[in-house]
Parts: sequence; structure tokens; C-alpha cells
Amino acid sequence: MFFKLLGGILVIFSCSAIGFYVAASYNYRLKTLKNLQIALAMLETEINYSLSPLPEALKNTAKKIEKDVSDLFEKTASYLSGGEGYTAGEAWEMALSNLSQNACLRDNDLEILSAFGQYLGITDRDDQIKNIKLTRDLLKQQEVLALEEKKKNEKVCRYLGVLTGIMVFLLLY
Repeated sequence: MFFKLLGGILVIFSCSAIGFYVAASYNYRLKTLKNLQIALAMLETEINYSLSPLPEALKNTAKKIEKDVSDLFEKTASYLSGGEGYTAGEAWEMALSNLSQNACLRDNDLEILSAFGQYLGITDRDDQIKNIKLTRDLLKQQEVLALEEKKKNEKVCRYLGVLTGIMVFLLLY
């Protein structure tokens, strides 16, 4: 009897934890989108005012932002300055593939970032700034959608996790 009750409590706890984990992914996506916008604003400043070369601008940006997004900029800079002959777009895509495995970004978010990378480093400074601003605007739109999605689904995921655990407990008991 005791072990059955203990097992039921573990099932409820496990299902609840899964629900809370899924709910947290909505917050993480929102945070990542905000951090990407901040990082792009910093990159814009580095390119426009500091007149830094792209690898240096990427490294400087990576030093000033949070870890999840800084890896994207840091790895892009290291691929560019590594001497293997990668273009900025290729370096960005390789670094972006690492980010997509670790972040809670959706396909639309990754497509925006991928499109940004296609024009990275192949145009003059003014076009780079325009590309950065366009990407920031598109990420802002994705942030608004992510906030709506969070409001709609976050509580549902938490409650669903807890209620699923209770339901499984009742079925087993």
C-alpha cells in the first residue's frame, strides 16, 4: 500500500514537472528573442559607429550579451577568423545550427536568422545596417507572437501536467 502511494506521488510529480518544463519553454523562447534583438542592436552599433571589421564586431557583441545568444555570435566570429575560408553567411549558418539545437526557437525564428546570415558581410555598411534593422523588426514581430502564445498556453501546460499525473494516479490506484 505504501509503495503504491509513493509510486502514485512520483507519477504526479513527474507529470507535473513535464508540464512545468513545457511551460518554461515559452518563457525561454521569449527571452531568447529579446536577447537576439539586443545583440543585433549591439552589432549594429559595432558596425555603424565603431567601424569594426565583422569578426571583431561579432566578438565584441558576444562579450556583452547572455550566454545562449553569445554563442551564436562567438562561434560565427571564430569560424570567420579561423582561416578555413568560410564566408560570413556560411559561418553564421554553422553557428545557427548549434543555436537551433539548444534554443526553443521555432522554424519561423530560425528562418529569419538564416535570411539575415545570407546577406551578412557581402554588402556595404549601410546595407548591413538595413539588414540588421529588418531582422530586428521581424524578430520583434515574432516576440509579439511568442508573448501571445505564452499567455495562451503556459497555464494550460502546467495544469495539463498536474491533471495528467492525477489521472494516471487514479487509474493505477
